[in-house]
Amino acid sequence: MKKLLFIAFLFPIFVFSQNPMIKKEMNPIMKKKMEIKKKKNLDSKPLEMKKKVEKTIINLWEEYSRAFEYSDFEKIKTYFTYPVTFSLLGNPVIVKNENDLIKLYNQIRSNVQEGYKYSKLEKSRIIWISKEICMVDATYSRFNENYERIFTGRGLYMYKRVDKSWKMFSMSGVEINNKK
Repeated sequence: MKKLLFIAFLFPIFVFSQNPMIKKEMNPIMKKKMEIKKKKNLDSKPLEMKKKVEKTIINLWEEYSRAFEYSDFEKIKTYFTYPVTFSLLGNPVIVKNENDLIKLYNQIRSNVQEGYKYSKLEKSRIIWISKEICMVDATYSRFNENYERIFTGRGLYMYKRVDKSWKMFSMSGVEINNKK
């Protein structure tokens, strides 16, 4: 009796259930719409990830700039991976370790524009070399304590993914071209 009731209960479920829609049975318009939606979902995730990584890299650059502003050389060294190539004012230098980096930054910071108080990122552009390497083309201004611009510079900062973070491995000063 229990078997009969159980079968009577399950019978309508199997008999009257709907078959799942199979792509072959879909009309061509619905099939095309589903393909477009699937492609759109797949394409948007890498773009979202890329924008998130770009925001992270710009934030790292701004943190690095603040560390420079405060002459926090211990903090500055955390933004790099070694060896680091510096090409400032046409004199390339390869820095192989943290101690040499701190010495270089002591020299750079002591020769910065007189009255320097802080820097501000004016504009930036990220150029992807590969999934693990990118370049930040940054234009920045330096200001004095009266909030007057005393210098505008441009630099190319190369970043690469090291473990799970982004580190700088090359920095180059670039002449600003004001001709348009």
